[in-house]
Formats: sequence, structure tokens, C-alpha cells
Amino acid sequence: MADRMTAEKARDLARAKDPSFAVDEILAGIEDAAREGKYEYSTRAHGFGSGSCYGNEDKWPALNQAIIKELRKLGFAARVRVHEGQFVDLWLEVTWASHE
Repeated sequence: MADRMTAEKARDLARAKDPSFAVDEILAGIEDAAREGKYEYSTRAHGFGSGSCYGNEDKWPALNQAIIKELRKLGFAARVRVHEGQFVDLWLEVTWASHE
């Protein structure tokens, strides 16, 4: 059977063209963390805590790739972190420490 279009795939395609809804939410979390004197923000929202972001970045859902690209364009270091214990735990880590 052919790989059929689903509502989830259609949403991902549309959102990948404008990831601003997710980036704005992440930036609000970054602002809160920065106001607390932190240089790191982590989230599992927008699919970053799911197995879909496990492995090579070019294999991630288009939305997650677009979010990472936008955060990097804004000057942040952004990557998915993985802890492999009894279960695999994934999250998006965004940092903004000076590299001087």
C-alpha cells in the first residue's frame, strides 16, 4: 500500500513552512530562563521528546528541522540531546553562552 497522506503529515508539511508558532513558544521559555540567569533551555514540546528526533537530523520531521534552523539563525546553539538508560529520553537543548 502506498504511503498515504494523513492529517498529521499534512500538518507537519504546513507547519514546516512557518515554524514561528513553535519558535515563539521556545523563545518565551528561553527568555524566562535568561531572566533567571541561566544560559540553557530544554523542552520536549513540538515532538522533540518523541522518537521521531532520534538519529540523524536530516531524517527528523520537517517541522523539527525548521525549528532548529530558525533557532540557529537567531544565534542559538540548538541540538537534540539523548539519554539512553532503561528508556531513551530525548529533548531539545538550546544554549546561548558566549564563546569568547
